[in-house]
Amino acid sequence: MKLGRDIVTEVLEDMDEFLRNDGVRKRDWEIVRKQETGLLTTFGQIRYSRTYFKPKHGGKRKYLVDELVGIKPHERMSADVVINTLDEATESSYRKAGEKASCEDIVSKQAVMNKVHTVEVKPLTLKDVEKREVRILHIEADEDHVAHQAKRKGGSRCLMPKLIYVHEGIDLEKSTAKRKVLKNVRYFGEDCKSEDLWLQVAQYISEQYNEEKIETIYISGDGASWIKQGLNWIPKSKFVLDSHHLNKYIKAATAHLNDEAIYQGLVDALDWSDKEMAQRVFKRILELSKNETKRSAVIDARKYIMNNWDGIAIKAEKGYEIVGCSAEGHVSHVLSNRLSSRPKGWSKTGVNQMTKLLVYKKNGGKIYDLVMLQKEKERKEQQIEIQEELIRRLRGSGKRYENSINVDLPAINGGHKTGLYHALRKLVGRCG
Repeated sequence: MKLGRDIVTEVLEDMDEFLRNDGVRKRDWEIVRKQETGLLTTFGQIRYSRTYFKPKHGGKRKYLVDELVGIKPHERMSADVVINTLDEATESSYRKAGEKASCEDIVSKQAVMNKVHTVEVKPLTLKDVEKREVRILHIEADEDHVAHQAKRKGGSRCLMPKLIYVHEGIDLEKSTAKRKVLKNVRYFGEDCKSEDLWLQVAQYISEQYNEEKIETIYISGDGASWIKQGLNWIPKSKFVLDSHHLNKYIKAATAHLNDEAIYQGLVDALDWSDKEMAQRVFKRILELSKNETKRSAVIDARKYIMNNWDGIAIKAEKGYEIVGCSAEGHVSHVLSNRLSSRPKGWSKTGVNQMTKLLVYKKNGGKIYDLVMLQKEKERKEQQIEIQEELIRRLRGSGKRYENSINVDLPAINGGHKTGLYHALRKLVGRCG
């Protein structure tokens, strides 16, 4: 670890010395002062001195060596630490993420939270493949309920990040008797307006599938208005009520009577899609229910079932095409494990960012790619001609760094890709 810190420090200071003596720099930039700073890497804290320059023809003063290696102003963590921090933050608490960020130093919970809040999470890029052709497509949706750090009186105490996933049914080749696997599943999730999320789903279907070949798209869920809103965004779509929630309301309406005949009568009415029969059964249940609390529960169950009748009736007609809905289990696995399974409060920004990170990883994305893509974007935005010229001259001075970079380090040439490996390879790539 000390060797890694010494090498990085020496390379950074050697690069800074090169900039101080370079002719292009002298033509356009003046030296203001030299100042020491610190940077946390996965192999510990390093301290190095770098020069503060000001442009001769107007513009912002800068530490040029920091810009050349991708260190932003006031940034105190290297990219590898940020990657470790974000990766661990999606699995455990901010505190544990800060403890595992670096081998010898701890990142504060506040710093971890700031990285989560500011990272730019873009949907995983689709592979450039030929559009798939399917006859039936399935969409399932649900939301999590997360405690909100609301301080104002009357403020909402609950945040509801949404999760939607699209798939082609059960993958018979990968499924087992105990576990069903969905085929070509793609996840979407944010704590945002439902129309924004449905727009992402609609765009994905348009880009990934030949829509002319699709006959029906089944949207399954618990009947929430935001889920049914998908019918307005997704062509050829039909709503299917989640069996889990339907059974919950059937039991709520009949359990207090302990009458198997009435229970079976309501089940048969729903299975046969006989609305009049269902109304008669509910009428009979209300006649037998004397307790006001129980009557209220029966009325709520009847209202829920009648409001979602189309989503129930479609099962009698197209049940052979409907694969069921596992949205509640997916929400628990993808979101709740991190957001709501343990007592904790979240800010709205924190929930939205963490939801996007969890969905990004669930789709197969890597935090490493996310962070490096953002750094590359920032580098391109900050590029100016003088910097490009300095970079070319710096890279052309390979012999100057031959002893410090082209050394036979196990951390660089070994097969095990540790944090030290990635950090040193990154410097070698920028300087060599």
